[in-house]
Amino acid sequence: MFQPRVETKHAVADAFIEWINSFDHISHPCKSIGDLYDGIVLFEVLADIDPKWFKLIRSADVGDNWVLRVNNLKKLHRLVSLFYKEKLNRDPSTLPSVNLNLIAKEADIDETISLCQLVLGIAMQCDLPQRQTYIEKIQSLSQPCMQVLMQKIEEVSHLFLFLLFIFLVCIFLTRMKK
Repeated sequence: MFQPRVETKHAVADAFIEWINSFDHISHPCKSIGDLYDGIVLFEVLADIDPKWFKLIRSADVGDNWVLRVNNLKKLHRLVSLFYKEKLNRDPSTLPSVNLNLIAKEADIDETISLCQLVLGIAMQCDLPQRQTYIEKIQSLSQPCMQVLMQKIEEVSHLFLFLLFIFLVCIFLTRMKK
């Protein structure tokens, strides 16, 4: 099986930022992974995917208050875990773990990437008409971004999205030939 190689965590972070910025209903474009540490933009992305499940939280500026950031992140993570369990029939214990305190307190890039990966997994496993929209968003991104996101989809989705992964690989290889 083809597995693209990801060079650095910064390349992964940049790919997630490019993907998140492809959403029309985020309150502001993300310039860096640091724009995700409070969970608000990720809530906005999830609300675009399933507005009934992910109702937007108040988007008050939490600034440097890590307690407010971690509270947002806990609510986000709880809803994400419940979504995987109840709507996607996935055992949340099989998902990548995320240390929300490290994100909120120490601006940890790796943990933020893990949280973004869970959001990406939801986008790729949502109902079919919407899923096609999110696949098309990924296809419209740069090749390096698409390569990183394909790897992250495979990691979080395992067998559930094997066919989708193959489809994206075919698209990627077709683009490389051009």
